[in-house]
Amino acid sequence: MLRSVPQLISALALVVGVALFAITIIRSGYDETIASASRLGFAFPVLLLPGGCWHLLRTWGWSVAFPDDARPGFSRLLRVRLAADAISFFTIRGLTGEPLKVMLLYDQVAAPVAAAAIALERLAFAIVSLVIAGIVSTVAVRLLAMPGAWDAVFTLLSMGTVLALAILAEVARHRQGDYLGRLVTRLGRLVGRPLESSRVVRFVLDVEDALLKLLRGDRRRLIILTVLPVVCYLLTAFEVWLVLWAVGEPIGAMAALAIDTFARLGSALEASNAAPVAMLGLGGGGVLALTRRVRALLWAGVGLAFYPRVKQPPLKSNAA
Repeated sequence: MLRSVPQLISALALVVGVALFAITIIRSGYDETIASASRLGFAFPVLLLPGGCWHLLRTWGWSVAFPDDARPGFSRLLRVRLAADAISFFTIRGLTGEPLKVMLLYDQVAAPVAAAAIALERLAFAIVSLVIAGIVSTVAVRLLAMPGAWDAVFTLLSMGTVLALAILAEVARHRQGDYLGRLVTRLGRLVGRPLESSRVVRFVLDVEDALLKLLRGDRRRLIILTVLPVVCYLLTAFEVWLVLWAVGEPIGAMAALAIDTFARLGSALEASNAAPVAMLGLGGGGVLALTRRVRALLWAGVGLAFYPRVKQPPLKSNAA
């Protein structure tokens, strides 16, 4: 029995996800998908290796994003990451997973510090992935034979990347002071009362302070968080290449990158994996969607099986 709005949303998301998955498999050719999946055979465990390496590297990146004097153990971070991803898999990605990470680290790291580390790792991967997606889109338009609509999609992605990087460059020019703090101060003057008195606003400002301290600190941290997203991007593209190779549909590196890039635009939908494969005139889109969904489900099971427990009261922030 459903007792809350989040439960209702999760149930609806599950129904929609199952329906979209079924539609994708049917449109990709049910018989073809089942036949291709049966050809995977003993190769399926090998197909899980890129995903496993991806989780380990993302956990390392998250570990690096913590201050040196407040870094939890790698095994704890891996369990927290898998558990949060598992909950996100069955609910709403991002809205449940990221806050859960903070909660599962309450007994080891102050909440603002954990939130800042999450934000830094996410920000680094988002920016670098956006740059790679823009480069891949620009090259794909020139090298791959795609229908006009797909040319437009990849062209818009390239333009969006340039715009986003321009905004980021403008922000990066101002390396002193904070951003949200000044905004809150100005808004407080407009409304005639100090907004910093709110616990929520103070928490957000504490997170910003911790994040800016991390960004302006160790250069080694920034180098690692710049290189890791590139490696992770190549890993997911390699997964695409490996699955299609296993079912007898070998493709080039550029095609694998293009398929993975589009899949990232609609990562919650199986169609986002199958559609670009069909766009290139290849078979195997259905089995790619199926493989990635099963892989995600297996890792979600691991995350739930090793769900960490918080046994101590929350740590207090130094800024509190």
